[in-house]
Amino acid sequence: MKVDGSEQVNISNNPAEDFSPKGTHSGDRIVFVSTRDGSQDVFIMYADGTSQGNLTNHPAQDTLPAWSPDAEWIAFTSDRDGNLEIYVMKNNGADVFNLTQNPAQDLYPAWR
Repeated sequence: MKVDGSEQVNISNNPAEDFSPKGTHSGDRIVFVSTRDGSQDVFIMYADGTSQGNLTNHPAQDTLPAWSPDAEWIAFTSDRDGNLEIYVMKNNGADVFNLTQNPAQDLYPAWR
């Protein structure tokens, strides 16, 4: 899309709900949340919409993704342990682990 908001293009091109997009610092990839597989999962694609893939593929609600500065890791929020926790995974969906492990709700992961 242009800076003035014109010429918008649907790059995820799926009838499901797609939301919370976050681009890498280089702008080549986008991580986003989609309901296309039945629950909220974290997906990835190139900035042109190609090579879309489900990174979390879990029945829990996985949402609020955030790229690490080097784009090697993605933090996200999930309720897969019974309450909302912050998890981290590699940018290919591997090595998922819980960072917070706290009975309180942990939301909105961010990197510095």
